[in-house]
Amino acid sequence: MNREQMKRSVYLSGKTIRYHAWPTLQTQTVADHSWRVATLIIEIFGMPRAEVLAYALHHDCGEMFSGDLPFMVKNAVPGLADAMKAAEAYGLELLGIGLPELSKLERAQVKIADLLEMHEFGNMEVLLGNQFGAAVRDDTLAAAWRLSKEHELDTAIAAWINKQKKDEL
Repeated sequence: MNREQMKRSVYLSGKTIRYHAWPTLQTQTVADHSWRVATLIIEIFGMPRAEVLAYALHHDCGEMFSGDLPFMVKNAVPGLADAMKAAEAYGLELLGIGLPELSKLERAQVKIADLLEMHEFGNMEVLLGNQFGAAVRDDTLAAAWRLSKEHELDTAIAAWINKQKKDEL
């Protein structure tokens, strides 16, 4: 497989390693993350339109080209979030992936599920003994709460969190 073929491989985009700029015990790929985002959407909000699941499953494939910067860095450096979005969009274009159009509410649901997946990953890191996972766990949960309140989805998030706590006992 040559470089041009690699740039167009959706399969390889799923093999992209996440958290490469953060100390973790586990290795997580874009495919691992995206699958869990899709399942969280169903768990929390019910069965969505097929376009929402397609979006969830492909939303980070462009990270094969941009990498996976920690989300708080994207927010802290002016212009970086936009530059990263452009790099990811370029990657999606090379891969031939066109993300479907979603409503504002559907985009919020995907982003909340994205944040809650990272929350779960961070929590598992803490359970495995990685103290660095606490920042991932706590920061992403706080961001998910803020976004859920903006879109009046906090009841659904609270129900999911309570179920998680109950299942842990």
